[in-house]
Amino acid sequence: MTALVLSGLTAGLATAHPDHGGGREDFPGEGVADGIYKQHNGDEGHLPPVNRNVTLVGKGQVTNPSGDGNTGRVADVTAFGDYAYLTAFREPTCERTGVHVMDISDPAHPVEVTSAFIPTSDGSYAGEGIQVEHIDNAFFKGDLLAHQNETCPGETPPAPNLGGISLWNVTDPRHPQPVALHTGDFTAPNGALEASPNQTHSMRMWTNSFDKRTYVVLVDDEELTDVDIMDITDPYHPVMVNDSLDLVELFGVDQATPSNLTSIFSHDMMITKVGQRYVMNMNYWDGGYVLLDVTDPRPGKVKLIAESDYALLDEERLARGQQISPEGNAHQSELSPNKKFLLGTDEDFNPFRVTAKIDSGPYAGTSYTATQASDTPRIDENTSISGPVTFVGDACNAAAVPAGTGTALVERGTCTFQVKLDNIIAKGYTSGIVFQNVRADCLEQLTMLAAGPIPFVFVNRSTGLKLLGVAGVTDATACATATPASAVVPVTTTIQAVFDGWGYVRLFGVNIPNQAGKAGSISQIDTYAIPEAQDPAYARGFGDLSVHEVAMDPDDSKIAYISYYAGGFRVVEYGPGGIREVGAFIDQGGNNFWGVEVWKDENGQKYVLGSDRDFGLYVFRYNG
Repeated sequence: MTALVLSGLTAGLATAHPDHGGGREDFPGEGVADGIYKQHNGDEGHLPPVNRNVTLVGKGQVTNPSGDGNTGRVADVTAFGDYAYLTAFREPTCERTGVHVMDISDPAHPVEVTSAFIPTSDGSYAGEGIQVEHIDNAFFKGDLLAHQNETCPGETPPAPNLGGISLWNVTDPRHPQPVALHTGDFTAPNGALEASPNQTHSMRMWTNSFDKRTYVVLVDDEELTDVDIMDITDPYHPVMVNDSLDLVELFGVDQATPSNLTSIFSHDMMITKVGQRYVMNMNYWDGGYVLLDVTDPRPGKVKLIAESDYALLDEERLARGQQISPEGNAHQSELSPNKKFLLGTDEDFNPFRVTAKIDSGPYAGTSYTATQASDTPRIDENTSISGPVTFVGDACNAAAVPAGTGTALVERGTCTFQVKLDNIIAKGYTSGIVFQNVRADCLEQLTMLAAGPIPFVFVNRSTGLKLLGVAGVTDATACATATPASAVVPVTTTIQAVFDGWGYVRLFGVNIPNQAGKAGSISQIDTYAIPEAQDPAYARGFGDLSVHEVAMDPDDSKIAYISYYAGGFRVVEYGPGGIREVGAFIDQGGNNFWGVEVWKDENGQKYVLGSDRDFGLYVFRYNG
């Protein structure tokens, strides 16, 4: 189900993430933006090859258990010892997903250990979030792998063997053994216990040197308290220690302006020891980048150190003469080794922003928010809604709907959205806008379940009454204002797409006091984007040009490595003066990188691993 959020020049394009639950407006899915993967497939559909200051040491293709080629099959990557672990995503089919195990003892010739493939349970898949932690305590001695579990499309949780995280003993990587499968938060929003835990988008483990306990933090897809922390010191019997973290409620991690920054939830995180405290850098999507003290992870003990806010105008677009709000989408970040900087990636899979505005009548110039129906044409660079709106009532009685052209304005209620859509199509309208009826939650947005060949969007009651030209409408009065029998004043509107670029990178300076309980600061220094990602000529046909992840060089507090999907592997230098690119790699036929990870072999030689969604593992060395 896809929802377009449209709200004037400060609007954001957001979709209901196929990996997230809870009915929240989330972010474009980690996958294809224009419907076609073309990397590694001919001479078109990708950026040209490039190699600057980077050595391709080796690469190894993974097998694809689904039998449909490797397109979109590979997700995240981590490494431990002589082995790399790559998650097997749900594309092109959600079958035999899990974790590929690769022997990287010879970095020039990585090879998959096919017999060691770690399967997820039927109906689940692994994507973002995989890690190995060495644990040595009374309960477990060895290497523990954790991966998250999300639910395949079409599955209906709760059900056994869905959601949460799974823990595996990979002390012998060639013979992984299950430790605890599908553990997590089993509590539903109403407080009831369910058969399966909430599906989890990402996770991260750490061992606290102060209390000698091992913890894992989970991104809970299904609750507003979406940061869960479990004690896995005994990984065979994990214990939830904190499932009450909603960063908006606890710490005010949101901002009133720009008005499009409404999708506020956890996405990914890292944990770093800083002096006498453990610091979690949490990426909270439209809420920005957040630093938390999790030295004591229990409820009431987690403290806010600092959080970022987005500027009113998108910095990369402003540098090119366009005034438009930032997209938000704080996706992933890491602290520098000296703990003075943080690099964060704003993921954005759609280079077009949809804007909605009333053009005439008493509310001319007013921007508004709309949500597109589940299966109707997208508002994009080729599709728009423009011109006068015609009020047709609730459109439930086909005979009562007047024939017309252009945009039909429809009130919610009485019949299904599908019936309304079918009736306005039958009467000649080429687009439709449905507004909320009189009810206590009349200002809420929703996604209409309806399929048809014309654009069909939903707006709240305040917007609907303004499109009818009703005088004096405010959000405070809209829910109690009756609907007139016909439009009071004729109104025109425009809903269209404008280019706003793909996702890019942000550099922050941070101040994290060593002592627990002390506040710090985070302030933006610079942004970085590959040129093609900000050029309308590359909006379609070159793959996804969004950034995805960053990995800091552990030995050099000025070098970082970035996975840029079809934009390739990038190396940047950062510091007080900003960010600049110092290395790049795109293979012949293009790339499609998801994860990036720094790994050292037994001799201390440093490599950078990249997971290519359409191929498998790449091993790089930066030459700078």
